[in-house]
Amino acid sequence: VGFGDFVIPSGFGRIGNEVFTRLQQRGYQVMAASIQYTGGPHPYPFWVWPLAGHMDIWSDITSIINTSQPDVVIGIQDFPYHVSLFRDCKIDWSRTKFIFITPIDGEPVDEEWIQLSKVADGGMVISHFGQEVLRRNGVKVDLCPPGINYREFFPAKPDEKRELRRKVSIPEDAYIVGMFAMNQGRKNIPATVEAFREFSRDKPNTYLYLDMDDVSPAGWNIERQLLKPMGVDPSRVKYRKDVVGTLPNLRDRYCLLDVHSLISFREGFGLPTIEAMACGIPCYNLDWCSGPELMEHGRGVLIQRQEMMTFGTWGGAKDAYPVMSDFIEKLNWLYYNREAANNIARTAYEWVRERTWDRTADAVENKIMEVLGVSFDSSAGLWQPSRPTQVDGGTQGVVGGASTDVSSGPSDGGGDPSRR
Repeated sequence: VGFGDFVIPSGFGRIGNEVFTRLQQRGYQVMAASIQYTGGPHPYPFWVWPLAGHMDIWSDITSIINTSQPDVVIGIQDFPYHVSLFRDCKIDWSRTKFIFITPIDGEPVDEEWIQLSKVADGGMVISHFGQEVLRRNGVKVDLCPPGINYREFFPAKPDEKRELRRKVSIPEDAYIVGMFAMNQGRKNIPATVEAFREFSRDKPNTYLYLDMDDVSPAGWNIERQLLKPMGVDPSRVKYRKDVVGTLPNLRDRYCLLDVHSLISFREGFGLPTIEAMACGIPCYNLDWCSGPELMEHGRGVLIQRQEMMTFGTWGGAKDAYPVMSDFIEKLNWLYYNREAANNIARTAYEWVRERTWDRTADAVENKIMEVLGVSFDSSAGLWQPSRPTQVDGGTQGVVGGASTDVSSGPSDGGGDPSRR
């Protein structure tokens, strides 16, 4: 049984949807309960209990687990949800194994979260940064590497990019800085807006595209609270609401961009970064948390962080701030060095194609077998897992920048070409 954001296309939801689809196809009996799902049809081949709008989701998930009596419960959410599920719900964990999958987006880590990591049957985090942080706290966890479906996300050729821009009334020759994220405080949207203001002063053909809500109770009224005080012309800023009616496909919206910026105070991984990479878009990340491991080896551009950090409200983890002069300088560097941008995009694209959801499912499946103490040979009479089932490059899948030299379109080849 899974517990998280199943069906919903959040970061947690994507991991759950992709992994549980593959586990089902490999012969496991899987079900899930979703915090944000309200019910109704969905494209995934497993049962999902809707918990959205329920008065007490904890009583509901307790009843679901105690009634179904699964061999394993897998939570895919932030740490506080795992703590509430494992510590506070009246579930006999001697009869059911518990695995958590979670991001570590900063340090220090809350003591309750560390204690849970020590007593859970299995733990997985989504970045090497998270593994190292927990290791320093005496906890060994495995990596659940988020993946990409390269048949869903792939680069646009120049003619297609121009056509996509025409459809949403953006000049074909515009230079577009983009950010795909939720409008929430952790994402540090003001830094990207401020950097764009300085970068665009002498470049009338530049636009800022924010694939997010323009107003959010968890973030900002962007025009009123950011653009107006900073003196940014609102006509040069586009939001998701401005283009999603014409371009409902997420990949097409990525392909509007020349560069993608995700300069969060803290970032557990950053699925938009690898999605942008898969679409051939050069990316910027902050030199903190998961940023270095995504940008290393020429795959992207790291923005320096200030020495000063502040303690945030999320488990006491520290927030990092970009060196704004470095951010602006590097925006200019890629603008004036298109060959460098192409090389970065090409390097990132070649790397990200190997990050398939099949590899994600492999890692989770290995953890399941580990906590149950069974091998694939001995489990044949239990679930009959047919391993491996390659979904990303075949026909079984359900998931439905600067111009680069990266070849456009999905490969005709099937499956994951290499396995870690």
